Amino acid sequence: MYAARAKITDLEAQTATLTQKAEDLGADKERVEARVASRDKDLHVKDVEIAELKRRLREQTDKSESLEIDLEAKRVKAATAEEAKQKAEKARYINTSALNVAQNDYSKAQGIVDTLVFEAEWMRGRGGTPDGQLYLECF
Repeated sequence: MYAARAKITDLEAQTATLTQKAEDLGADKERVEARVASRDKDLHVKDVEIAELKRRLREQTDKSESLEIDLEAKRVKAATAEEAKQKAEKARYINTSALNVAQNDYSKAQGIVDTLVFEAEWMRGRGGTPDGQLYLECF
């Protein structure tokens, strides 16, 4: 009986030890599950942050592409304006040249007219022909 009692006490001690280990394992399991849940939550938050960063990156990329298109349009506009400026300068140069030629031609013609008027007056003073008188009156 003593041996049975000792065996029962030993089995009760082993049961108590195993129960304590089971409780410790249950507590460990709960802590691990809590950490896993916490990490899942953290991962979910990180996923949301990543999605937001991706969205912002797409927006910035779109904005950058839009700015590149605008910049290219402004470059083309500037090149067109420069070309128009060069054409205007060329036209101004041509107009100035034409005006100078016309002024020179006018000066030459005025010199010829002055000479003819002088000669016509001279002829009138000398008793020039009626054709000379008519010519002089035209001026």
